[in-house]
Amino acid sequence: MAKRLTADDRKSTLANQQADIFQPLAQQGDFAELCSALYERELQQLSQVDDMPVAALQRRLASLPHYIRHAAHGCLNAAKQSLLKLDVQNASWQAPQPTKVPSSGTSAEKQISWFSKHAALGLVVPVLYKTPEFTTIMLDSIDRVDTDKQRLRLNYRGWLDFAGQGEHEEDTLLKPNKRVMTAACCGHQWNHKGRINPRTLTLRELLLVATLDWKKFQVALRIAH
Repeated sequence: MAKRLTADDRKSTLANQQADIFQPLAQQGDFAELCSALYERELQQLSQVDDMPVAALQRRLASLPHYIRHAAHGCLNAAKQSLLKLDVQNASWQAPQPTKVPSSGTSAEKQISWFSKHAALGLVVPVLYKTPEFTTIMLDSIDRVDTDKQRLRLNYRGWLDFAGQGEHEEDTLLKPNKRVMTAACCGHQWNHKGRINPRTLTLRELLLVATLDWKKFQVALRIAH
């Protein structure tokens, strides 16, 4: 049976390995600042996971340097052509938040036509996520396309049809545009009263932001190093 860490054991393990993780980042500038912010965020999240086996924690820690450097490079490269402002101290994207949730601004027929033409593996698309408490827009990537049934499967949110309906009632697939993608990249949120504080994007979502082509949103860009 795999040994599991208590909360104290987990914090001790993270603290002991944190110095080794930061060692390769002894450099100045925005890249180092982004990496530091991302490490702090990821280690904090790991410290709060209950009953994680030792082997699983070790694998996560071992993979962090690669994914965090990849995300930091991606953010800095994306900032050169993005419409958004990159906050390197908090590893987040910033833009004015509209008073209402943005929409695709298109008909169901046009949305179906767009996804029929452009849906492809790896393409990043927005999903409206709505609960009784709040509404936000998430980024996800396509990992399967079923053109016969006019639907696609997302890596995280599962199956949705080209018209927008998902297998989870809180999900609605949106045709990407600048307003929608800006809200998704910045973590904007709303409730019944209006705007609320933005959420923090996951490391996975930050990597997806770095692949966006802000001109047309029709292809996924490669993250350069």
